[in-house]
Amino acid sequence: MTIIYYYSIIFDLSNYLRIFLNQYIKKFISIADFLGEILGSNTEIILHDLTNYKHSIVHIINGHISNRKIGDSITDLVLEFMLTESKGNKQYICNYNSKNIEGRLLYSSTYFIRDDSNKIVGALCLNSDYHDVKKSLSFLTSLLPNYVDDKIISLNNIKENLSSDPQELTLNKIDTIINQFNIVPNRMTTEEKTEIITALDECGIFNIRGSVQEVAKKLQMSEPSIYRYIKKIKS
Repeated sequence: MTIIYYYSIIFDLSNYLRIFLNQYIKKFISIADFLGEILGSNTEIILHDLTNYKHSIVHIINGHISNRKIGDSITDLVLEFMLTESKGNKQYICNYNSKNIEGRLLYSSTYFIRDDSNKIVGALCLNSDYHDVKKSLSFLTSLLPNYVDDKIISLNNIKENLSSDPQELTLNKIDTIINQFNIVPNRMTTEEKTEIITALDECGIFNIRGSVQEVAKKLQMSEPSIYRYIKKIKS
């Protein structure tokens, strides 16, 4: 009689991602843990490996703030930072506003991790939950109607949406860029199509899987047409 043994393999994504992390990102794991101990449960700390857009999160503390987990993707703004800062020397961007999937206000900062060639390969992101603080500020402002602080105004300027859904992030970014042009898709000229697709390309939209299909729907164009414009822009 032949006996067949079945073995179950438990796949631990966090261990897998850590094993294959490069040296530049690995050393920030302990720094993230250190910051987590200092800043407490109202600040989310995320370490991104930006060589893998789709599963960039390799370490996370207080993930309840954005409802994200290890293996989730980067945000639209981090992707934009990669493209705009990749050739520069800026090490970090501090104190910009974001919101989580529930609409809670967050105060965010990003530190860029660069390799020896100055290429951005990772990011250490901090997102502090200031939703309750904003409510308190709104109450205080109502008591002092003639006093409006610049910081209070800036809390309404949301620059980043935190979500674990790559498609949602892609759609949000596409909508934001297209809305800036204030045009009717079915009346676009060739020049306008080129401008919009160039803007989308510069923000890294087409590096995200499924983005061409979504852009084609929004602009009422065929997918082959989108690819032709991308090819034309890059040539």
